[in-house]
Amino acid sequence: MGNIEIPTGIVVNVVLGLMIVTIVIILISVLLSSLRKTKALNQLQIVTDELDRQRKANIHLQAELKRINSMDTILFTSMIRLTSRLKPSEIARETTNLLVEYLHAEEIAVLLADNRARRLMIVDQRGLQDDWIPKLVYELDNGERKGKVGVCFEKKLPIGERESKVLSIKEPYPIFRPTVCFPLFYQNRSFGVIAITRKDEMTERERNLIGVVSSIVGAALHNTQSFADITYTAQTDPLTRLFNIGYFKDVMGDEINRAKRFQHMLTVTIMDLDNFKSYNDTYGHQAGDQLLIQMANIFRKHFDTTDTIARYGGDEFIVMCPEMSKSDVAKIVDDLRHSLETYDFARGPEEVNVTFSAGIASFPDDGMNIKELIKSADSALYDAKDAGKNIVKMYQPRVENI
Repeated sequence: MGNIEIPTGIVVNVVLGLMIVTIVIILISVLLSSLRKTKALNQLQIVTDELDRQRKANIHLQAELKRINSMDTILFTSMIRLTSRLKPSEIARETTNLLVEYLHAEEIAVLLADNRARRLMIVDQRGLQDDWIPKLVYELDNGERKGKVGVCFEKKLPIGERESKVLSIKEPYPIFRPTVCFPLFYQNRSFGVIAITRKDEMTERERNLIGVVSSIVGAALHNTQSFADITYTAQTDPLTRLFNIGYFKDVMGDEINRAKRFQHMLTVTIMDLDNFKSYNDTYGHQAGDQLLIQMANIFRKHFDTTDTIARYGGDEFIVMCPEMSKSDVAKIVDDLRHSLETYDFARGPEEVNVTFSAGIASFPDDGMNIKELIKSADSALYDAKDAGKNIVKMYQPRVENI
């Protein structure tokens, strides 16, 4: 076969086509490589940004955890202090201090009920003007003076704006309109209310926190009342409700130390009913107990609140009068003795007058300690009995009638 000649133009065109294809392939490869690099860079940037975001989030989270731990420490410490307080006013103050740390509130008030649970008054607060406090008294017997505070106390339930609208509660005081109130109670007994005013709505965490705090405060107030009841029982005579001699001697020891420090007098008198055994035999022991109760009430009226009155035992009573001389106390006791003449203690048709004899001694003249003072007053009392009863005697080397 003969050789076929290919036209030069065709060869050139083929070569050029191959070159173009090669260039296109190279360009596509470069472009794809560039795109892959750009994509990789973009992915790297995204990863870097995400890592940076997570780092910032972790820093924020660490700060938040640190804040929460700090607040939890404050809460734990405050709870310990709360449960160790023995006075309602101290518990109220501890409660407001705790809530101020946790809540961004404009006003916080702790209100406690009076002994008859008829009114609620502010015991401690933050954000209120001092001259408002005496005016903010919530009367539980008056429907128009209850407000959220009174309803919260009675129902033992938190009362907020929603509950207030449902129950049509009207606030009695324009100067204090709490946003939410939490009850302070333990078992079935209510003690008071925490009232809070703030602009922002509370978070669920905040409401739960206040719920926990109010529960612990209620228990602390219950413990305080229980402690007060136990203390009262330990200090008082169960029949007359006067102090017992044990408590009397404790107070007397403190008063003697005070008298020594400030160099003033301290006088003690012992009073013993005359013919009490005869009264018991005539009217019975129950009547005798009633007589002792009546005498205790009479003594309370004649002595000052700064004086300490106790049942010494049986039909004897003892009174301590700080910063008073023997002669001043003798006048008070003698006035008391004369006033008994107006009382009729009869349990039958016949009139019965009750009398007493008394002995008086003073620090420092008649004794420098509890034992010496009581012994001197007792000695003067025996002299009064020996002198014919219904007499008041002051202790002296020679006991004289007043």
